[in-house]
Parts: sequence; C-alpha cells; structure tokens
Amino acid sequence: MRPKLSILAAIVAVGALGAGIAQAAGGSHRTAGAAAAPTRASAQVLFAVVGKKGALNRGLGVASANIVEGTAGRYTVFFKRGVRKCAYEATIGTTGSTGVPPVGEVSVVAFAGHKAAVFVRTVDSTGNPAYLPFHLVVACPSL
Repeated sequence: MRPKLSILAAIVAVGALGAGIAQAAGGSHRTAGAAAAPTRASAQVLFAVVGKKGALNRGLGVASANIVEGTAGRYTVFFKRGVRKCAYEATIGTTGSTGVPPVGEVSVVAFAGHKAAVFVRTVDSTGNPAYLPFHLVVACPSL
C-alpha cells in the first residue's frame, strides 16, 4: 500500500509544480473567486531611516521621526502625505552604510489619530522594549 501512496504523492506534487510553472510563465490559471489583478498599477514608495534616539537620518517623503516618550522602543514617523491606505514594512538596521545591525525585532501599524503617520515598535531579541535603529518603507497607491 505504501508504494502506491508514494506514487500518488509524487503525481500530485508534479501536477502542482506544473501548475505553478504555468502560472509564473503567464498562464491564465485562476482560483475560483479570486479578483483579477489590475493590469496597470502604480505606487509611490516612501521611506525613513531612523536612529535609535528617534532622529531621522534620511528618507523620502518623510516629514519627521520621533521617540514616543515614556516607553523604550516606541517611535512615530510622520510623512508628507496620508499613508492609511498603504503597506508598511520595517527592519532593524544601522543608519550608516557600514557596520552590523543590532539584533531585535520591529513591528509597524498606522498611527491612531493621524492619517500621515506610522507607529513603530522595536524590541530586543528577548522581546523587551529597546531603542533600536530601523528602516521603514511605505508603499502607497499613487495619488
């Protein structure tokens, strides 16, 4: 019974691989109920590189960056346009072009009460709040 099961698993795997290759090559395979992807999409990319003390090192479309007083590892980054309908991505990183970034984690969310700001939280590798430098990228639909 086991050899038949292995053969069946191999056939299913090859079929799935073939479907993935066809889709990557531009095949028109669609999942039922899936929305069609827009044929022409454009986005505006904004970014901020922020030091562990909350200083804005460099950026594009960013107005300012600040530490939220009272708790380590909490920052706000304000942009020159609304970012509510955008996607946010952040990573721990140095502010310079050399060096080794510190170990830690970062999370992001829209900043409550301000349409042009993102809240960033950094923690060390044990999950404790920590002041860490980070890079934040915001991808928005074009205006």
